[in-house]
Amino acid sequence: MAETLGMRHMRKTLLIHRIVQILLIVLLLYMAILFQQKIQQKYDSLSPFYTSLVLTLLIQVGLFFPIRKFAENEAKRELGAAAKDTFTAEEQKQLRNQRLLSDFLKASVFLFFVAFILMLKEQATAIQSTAFFSCIGTVLSYLQNFNFAVRRRLAGGGTH
Repeated sequence: MAETLGMRHMRKTLLIHRIVQILLIVLLLYMAILFQQKIQQKYDSLSPFYTSLVLTLLIQVGLFFPIRKFAENEAKRELGAAAKDTFTAEEQKQLRNQRLLSDFLKASVFLFFVAFILMLKEQATAIQSTAFFSCIGTVLSYLQNFNFAVRRRLAGGGTH
């Protein structure tokens, strides 16, 4: 059976996600070093930096399952759409509405983090670093969960 155009598009999407993840990890490491230096200069202690790392970890643990569920639902929807060659007008409308809603949710979360980071007046605070690390961590978590769900489904691994 020949691979559909949608499946080729899905595989390209997975490759793009992998490249974006690598770039985000590099950005995360760079910003961690930058925040560490700025906080060390400002407070003469790394305690606020370590606090921001712990808070980021706790936030990411709290967000993991909702992000995972969201990414799995998106992966299921996109693979279903990629497997079909033709859609009825009603199916196209439903797919478009689902995609718009998920894009709106992703943009809202991203804009929340951006607005929160920009609202902070002082540079290199523990709150600002926590917000930045959480933003990047949330995006990375979504991309990893989406890719994992797609790969698992492509390999025939269940509906979980």
